[in-house]
Amino acid sequence: MTELSAHLAFRRPGFDLRLRLALPGAGITALLGPSGGGKSTLLRLLAGLERPRAGHIRHRQRLWYARAAGIDLAPRRRDLGFMFQDHALFPHLSVAENIGYGLARAPDRAARVTRWIERVGLGGLAQRRPGQLSGGQRQRVALARALAPAPALLLLDEPFSALDASLRQSLRLLLQELIAETATCALLVSHDLEDARQCADRVGVMIGGRLRRLDEAEAVFAAPGDAEVARVLGWPNTLAVTRWEGRAACGPWGRVELARAPRREDSVVALLPDGPRPGARAGLAVEIARVIDMGPYRALSCRLPDRTALRIHLPRALPCPARGERTLLDVPPGCAIALPAGTAKTIQSTRY
Repeated sequence: MTELSAHLAFRRPGFDLRLRLALPGAGITALLGPSGGGKSTLLRLLAGLERPRAGHIRHRQRLWYARAAGIDLAPRRRDLGFMFQDHALFPHLSVAENIGYGLARAPDRAARVTRWIERVGLGGLAQRRPGQLSGGQRQRVALARALAPAPALLLLDEPFSALDASLRQSLRLLLQELIAETATCALLVSHDLEDARQCADRVGVMIGGRLRRLDEAEAVFAAPGDAEVARVLGWPNTLAVTRWEGRAACGPWGRVELARAPRREDSVVALLPDGPRPGARAGLAVEIARVIDMGPYRALSCRLPDRTALRIHLPRALPCPARGERTLLDVPPGCAIALPAGTAKTIQSTRY
């Protein structure tokens, strides 16, 4: 069931946003993309902090915004929870007062606040002020405050970016658990691919004010749709193709065979890092620039003949070339994927 749908157009000098978005009734949708792509602007439009120049925002059967009908609900009437990178807690209020701020006055209000304090692991800290807490503790307060009123939609803008790696990991897990327990619809904006990989049920990619890809997380990471989206999703090797020879992609970097013939719109070949192997009798000529020990595998940073960088992952059990060594790289056809350079069209497989 669609929880929230939006069809929006927004413009400011040097930036134009146009998109359609549908979110399901529960779960986390992560939005990835380069800076300036429109991710945080979209959150502000949904929250009512910016006004679209056209379109609508609908939560179930209730319109939050519809320009044609003259409807524009104030942010406080949109039934939203918001969690920011910088916590945005009230410094003069205690942990308990911050969490209870959005709750209606009712006989069970204090008990609900206590349950949230315990649930986010802050037992014994109810009377502390934000300035007396660590960064991770402040984010736990912010998350509890955002979810305590049971919002229709939770908006999260880079909520973990100011935290160190271990805190990010624990808060990702807490967020997943709380969203599942409360069956909340959440939209998470992040520059960190691990936020999307570890937290998100669905992933969207925004580039230049357009939603270029939206689907289940596994489907998006496996099939980005075009080279621009692939780079946002962390695909390390995208090579421009100057000509096709049947199923072979050619460029100043060399030549690789593909498992299938390219389409008319394909102009880039992406090489997956986990399949290619050095020490072949024929293949891509590379120079090993660096070898990085990643535990179960070694990451080889290579240079192609045109000095393009290439990254491959070599299992620890296999012989590893030394830095500075020149070798030929065998690229299995299944590791070379043809993609268009980019498209303004949204690729969205899932419907809600």
